[in-house]
Amino acid sequence: MKTARFLACCAALLVPAANAIAQSEAYPQRPVRIVVAFPPGGAADFTARLLVQHLQPALGQTIVVDNRGGAFGNIAIDILAKATPDGYTLLITADATITVNPSVYAKLPYDPRSVGAVTQLIKFANVVVLHPSVPVKSVLELIALARTQPRKLSYAHPGVGSIQQLSVELFKLRTGVDIVSVPYKGGGPAMVGVASNDTQLSFATPPSAMPHVNGGRLKAIAVTSARRSAALPDLPTIADAGLPGFNVEGWIALFAPTATPRGIVDRLYKESARIMHLPDVKKGVLAGGAESSGTPPEATRAMIRDETAMWAKVVKTAAIRVE
Repeated sequence: MKTARFLACCAALLVPAANAIAQSEAYPQRPVRIVVAFPPGGAADFTARLLVQHLQPALGQTIVVDNRGGAFGNIAIDILAKATPDGYTLLITADATITVNPSVYAKLPYDPRSVGAVTQLIKFANVVVLHPSVPVKSVLELIALARTQPRKLSYAHPGVGSIQQLSVELFKLRTGVDIVSVPYKGGGPAMVGVASNDTQLSFATPPSAMPHVNGGRLKAIAVTSARRSAALPDLPTIADAGLPGFNVEGWIALFAPTATPRGIVDRLYKESARIMHLPDVKKGVLAGGAESSGTPPEATRAMIRDETAMWAKVVKTAAIRVE
């Protein structure tokens, strides 16, 4: 009897695993829709189309990219959160839309718990850029200047609640400096603001900043990640420059509704991770100032959980709010 019960328990434990395998092998049986939380032309759209180029033949089905920009990602996230959890509606979006929106918006149209991570696709260090007239060559010199001239310096960012804004606010909390926030309508206009010296600095994405740096209109002094960026290897990190532990990375990830069967999530993760590490894909991502990633679902969820908690503290301290 004991042996029979033991075998029955083993069989019961094997059923979910068998179901998961069957689901992943059968999926997909019709076209898949990937909702992108930003308009065409940006980093999220670029990543989505790069992934789809290889994921479509791997899955053997048409994949439709559906750009739904607006409300800082909330429109697209709402679509995913309320979709049937069957793997046929997916989402590609960026860092702050997931980790910051729950803190800065008084009310969201969706339950953040309904949004499940599949994998981080790419990651990138933001770059600290200044107008050439700012008389500093390092992060420590920037801190010293800002301390002697409180509220004389201002920083540009692409909108309230963006990682670019939050990373500077974290920098301010860590150093005690007082630098004025100046929001712009996007990363491009923010860089024009610094290049024209309307503002003096920014913690910007490499694609928006480096053309101005290469053209001599801005100067770069550091990156915000914990380790040097493979895309910008000559720049020191803020941590190396005197702020140990400072680490802010932008990222773009793939999501599915939380209740999506594990077998489908696992297949999407494995295929996406494989694709992001194909030599031509890695080369294309690096050329855009980022690095290929491909973290497992559990690690991606843990990263999102930690960043959400960190940004919630920064948002509260800096009193950042979007109504």
